[in-house]
Amino acid sequence: MQLVAEHYPIEPVNVSLVRTFNNDVFRIDTTDRSYALKIYGAGRFTADEVRWEQQLANELTGAGLRVAADVPLTSGDSVGTLYAPEGERPFALVEWVPGDKPLPPWSDALYRTVGASLARLHAAADSFTIGHPRHTVRRGDEPEQVLAILDCHHDRKVLVQQSVAAARSALEKLGEQGLHWGIRHGDPSLDNIHITPGNDLYFYDFDLAGPGWQVEDLAGALSTEFADVFLDGYLSERPLADADLDALPWLRILGHVDNLKFHLIDKPAAMGSATLAEGWVDRGFEGLLNAARDAGLPIRSR
Repeated sequence: MQLVAEHYPIEPVNVSLVRTFNNDVFRIDTTDRSYALKIYGAGRFTADEVRWEQQLANELTGAGLRVAADVPLTSGDSVGTLYAPEGERPFALVEWVPGDKPLPPWSDALYRTVGASLARLHAAADSFTIGHPRHTVRRGDEPEQVLAILDCHHDRKVLVQQSVAAARSALEKLGEQGLHWGIRHGDPSLDNIHITPGNDLYFYDFDLAGPGWQVEDLAGALSTEFADVFLDGYLSERPLADADLDALPWLRILGHVDNLKFHLIDKPAAMGSATLAEGWVDRGFEGLLNAARDAGLPIRSR
């Protein structure tokens, strides 16, 4: 509460922790409005990269998109820095978006709305330019990091090597055929949207946003039973080239490898090696195997 009171032109009356892991997120309530304060983990992003994220939110809001709008500090800057024992931690404030996270049972109407809203977000993001740097959603060395710790797991190592090599080769060719590189939300899942009673959809949590193969934002919803209505919603607002659709199986493979890096390396580093026994790693390799098979790769498990 003191951090907000010192750096923002608002008077908080209540602060509650929403979640903590890579970042610490707090809900900040005043007498008439609510906000979300995000204190980024040390070493994840520079202050300028967070400024990029805040400016993206500002640009999308200006284009009429329903997203969590940034709130400047009293100084006029969009990002502050907290000096902690673990290192410098940027922080930023955004408005708390109306509505609530959608709850099951999911519906065709929900996924159609998500698809259409994501298409509008992509279209608006394509005109976004700013001088601040921002790294790509995928750094590029995730497979090599995973492979480096799989020396004792031959079958899994071969699965990663073969599937990643095929995906990279296919995406290189599709890039030459017009696969669209643009700004991605990075995680446009149901966990990062609010729906109002009037069916208005708001996106928030852009800390995984950045440049990348934009169509990968569709991969999560297209792996659900609502894939067809979601895609119909997207295409009702924005066409997709054949190269974009053809890239999805290969991007799905790289997405599974990214997920394995998180559960094999990032999560244990933050929370301890006991997390390796939670089952996420086994499910991650199962998902990668299924994705490789769905892409037509002749990979067998032993």
